Amino acid sequence: MLPFPSFTYEAPETLDDAIALATSEDVRVVAGGTDLLPSIKHRLFTPKTLLSLRKLTDLRAISTYDSGLHIGATATLMDVRRHPVVQAKYPALAAACQTIATATIQNMGTLGGNIMLDTRCLFYNQPAGWREAINGCLKAEGSKCHVAPRGTGCYAAHSADTIPALWLYGARIALASPSGTREVLLSDLYDTDGRTWLKIQPGELLTHIIIPPPATPVVHRKLRIRGAIDYGLLLVAVQRQGDGARAVVSAIGPRPIEVSVDNADDLPDATWKKSSPLPTHAIAAPWRKHMVRIEVRRALQACP
Repeated sequence: MLPFPSFTYEAPETLDDAIALATSEDVRVVAGGTDLLPSIKHRLFTPKTLLSLRKLTDLRAISTYDSGLHIGATATLMDVRRHPVVQAKYPALAAACQTIATATIQNMGTLGGNIMLDTRCLFYNQPAGWREAINGCLKAEGSKCHVAPRGTGCYAAHSADTIPALWLYGARIALASPSGTREVLLSDLYDTDGRTWLKIQPGELLTHIIIPPPATPVVHRKLRIRGAIDYGLLLVAVQRQGDGARAVVSAIGPRPIEVSVDNADDLPDATWKKSSPLPTHAIAAPWRKHMVRIEVRRALQACP
């Protein structure tokens, strides 16, 4: 069993105290810990301080506002997927939460944690000794990306299940810091390099997710090796808009891809053309690209 490195553990009881600690040097924020803690064991991170949000009970609440939804960042994935308003008005979000790992993980992992989830790669998500044997990984401690050795960036894939659906629902997030709170469209949160995939300021804490009333239905699909546990080889959400449609596709690059068309029948081919998966997974990239067209078509067919 891999041991943890040494760190200081803090679990403040107020949001103000958490914000103050979040600005400390070399701190990592933990909610459910289902992704972060294994990464720390793999020495992907060696924080001086682990800042837990578990005592901030206000951040676990789920409430309605003006026919929309207000979800605390530390609401568990299980609480989100089982919430009656989520099931009735945002079924694609409930479906996305249900496809994450197992029920045990869903009872620990949080919606905020999934939104902030680290990008993943076959060469990155490995124990320190494994990475040392390949002279390191660009995202961790190396100087070369093994996915694209001639490139200058990191191509680790964004693999958070809930993001495509939340993106199409028009979700916004609230970020708190010593200078106040600001709201950001979820679709503006992600960047194109796997090392700096989140466009947030140092010390900012995700506190809430705000989802407006749904316009038209969204359908979520996930392609993976097994029916549970696994991260996605491809994540798809689709929404019809009159005669047109749009899709958000993830798990094929550092940032989700959005595609819109005026004729819904054109969406599978348009999304396929815009998708360029790289060998960040054990499953071949050409097959994953092939499945983009198929999964988008299946999602489109399931749209009411």
